Amino acid sequence: MANRKASIWLYKKIDGRWRYVKPAIGRNGKIVPEDGTYYIRWRQGGKLIWQKSSSAANAVLDAKRQEAYLNAVAHGLAFHQTERGKPQPLQMVYAMPTYLEEYKLSNRKESYNLIKQTLEEFYAHNKKNLISEITRLDLLRYKEWLIDKKRSARTGGNKMLRVAQFLRHVQKQKPGEGLVTVRDARWVELEPEVYTDKELAVFFDHCTAFQYAVFKCLLMAGLRKAELEFLTWDDVDLDAGTVRVTAKAEFSPKTWEERTIEIPTELVNILKELPRKSRWVFANGAGNRYTHMWDDAKVIGKKAKITNCHPHKFRSTFATRLLHGGMDLKTVQKLLGHKNLESTMRYLAKAESSKVREKVNAVWA
Repeated sequence: MANRKASIWLYKKIDGRWRYVKPAIGRNGKIVPEDGTYYIRWRQGGKLIWQKSSSAANAVLDAKRQEAYLNAVAHGLAFHQTERGKPQPLQMVYAMPTYLEEYKLSNRKESYNLIKQTLEEFYAHNKKNLISEITRLDLLRYKEWLIDKKRSARTGGNKMLRVAQFLRHVQKQKPGEGLVTVRDARWVELEPEVYTDKELAVFFDHCTAFQYAVFKCLLMAGLRKAELEFLTWDDVDLDAGTVRVTAKAEFSPKTWEERTIEIPTELVNILKELPRKSRWVFANGAGNRYTHMWDDAKVIGKKAKITNCHPHKFRSTFATRLLHGGMDLKTVQKLLGHKNLESTMRYLAKAESSKVREKVNAVWA
């Protein structure tokens, strides 16, 4: 029987000499990261093949991917790497790593993580290695599978389109070609959700002092979750009353554009009272970035009896209030960091709803 196993090794210095050793495994069954270089190893015929991995976590994924390929070869579903004499058909196990490496070098880290998770999820769900065997029905089934798992229609459609983009790229197809189109991913665009004045008052009544500062900043600066998490004191000018969204080694703005946001005096005073534990404006007790606002919003919302409570709803409320207060669309677009005006216009109907209601009441008075 052909060997279908890929093992993980760590190349590290022991007693002054470099050696290949098996990595340490923690109580949770996962590899304990150590200094050194991780490799995966498998047998191809009578030869041992070594392949470098960038980290312990990637070594686990690389080993699983290689084992999937070896199993595919054993069952006649893929061609062996050493087979010659004719062009090799495109295979998911080889096309994905190359595509992802290129994608990583030209896109934001968050975008790369999203496309990587999507492709690996599709590959595990679809179970086809030869790209030529992937059909339009496979993509549509993937979208419906996501929706059945309680993902939104918008998420299902977007993830399907990301897979289609990958397939189009590796097959060198032109824009517009491929198995599915944007029409296949269409969904009903829901109105943005916002907090009412009453909900905000009750929500903030249930906040700690730190949580109060976090969610007031989301509400009054309209920041995205990641933008607030990576906000540093260098980004804050309390004299000018502004906060800036800037690129850092660990973070890039969503549209690759930095921006300055004018904030109200109330928020300036709140930020003045925050202790400076580290370079991060919102730091936890250890001085590291605070990253639990989604969970905190859910907990606070439950106590305050507010349905569907989440951080992005504060950003929607920010946009809606600015438009309702008479601020022009272009300025609101700039403050939100939207790449196109259409994204900002989603909030316009919500902002105008009270004015429309007044006109309707006047008609029927």
